[in-house]
Amino acid sequence: MPNRLLWALLAFFAAFNAGKPLVTETPLAALIPLISIAVPVIFVLVHGPRQMGWARLGLFFALTCVISWSYESLSIATGFPFGNYHYTDSLGPKLGTVPLLIMPAYFGVCYISWLIAGQLADHNHPAPQPTLTLAIIASFVMVMWDLSMDPARATVHQAWIWHDGGAYFGVPFVNFAGWFLCVFTIFIANGLLAPRLIASTPVTAASGDALPLGLYASLFAEFLSFVVWPHDGTVTDAAGTVWALRDIYQSLGLVAMFTMGFVIVLGLLKLTRHRPA
Repeated sequence: MPNRLLWALLAFFAAFNAGKPLVTETPLAALIPLISIAVPVIFVLVHGPRQMGWARLGLFFALTCVISWSYESLSIATGFPFGNYHYTDSLGPKLGTVPLLIMPAYFGVCYISWLIAGQLADHNHPAPQPTLTLAIIASFVMVMWDLSMDPARATVHQAWIWHDGGAYFGVPFVNFAGWFLCVFTIFIANGLLAPRLIASTPVTAASGDALPLGLYASLFAEFLSFVVWPHDGTVTDAAGTVWALRDIYQSLGLVAMFTMGFVIVLGLLKLTRHRPA
């Protein structure tokens, strides 16, 4: 029954993301950040205890929140590692200079990226992969999502503002290097500390569970939908560069298709290969 509920939740989330182009300029747009973050967190709270146990999941949550908040706060103050930016008030209350919604957003996508990495690396087939291997793969899976969404969230919707603009539709190159560093730190810390601090349920990331990949595909649906229903007009970033909205959305769809889309296809092939007889 929990799996059926989770698949129903993912069906709703995929439809919600696919419909974003139709509601971003309506009063319903105010609900987008909350729903976008709440659904992955609910998914993890239902799926995670069965996958790794409450103790390990709690440690994963704590490490993700502390590390992501620390890197975000450091970058807002100094420009390292993401670049120079600040959050606007559109994401609600903040802890210091970082919106409270940001840390759960990291947690939800970090969780599924870690499990997808295990599937792609054939974790536990026939033996567990080294933590470093999983951390590197999971970091790439996570940064692919940021590559697909950052210009839309920042340059277009201005949930955060890049002070100096950037070549990638107003986003600087260093942001993505910083993202890789941040999430790699989260994954390597989780992989190294959890087995030492907690006697928890082993993580069976390559067990044939398609649900994490389903959530990743639900996130992917947003970027293809903006290709089908692109918005017209232009937007100007903080550096004064003018960008065409149609160019941004169609480029992000192309990026998502050959990054996130590749992960989804490869993940499905892996799941088919290891499907129980």
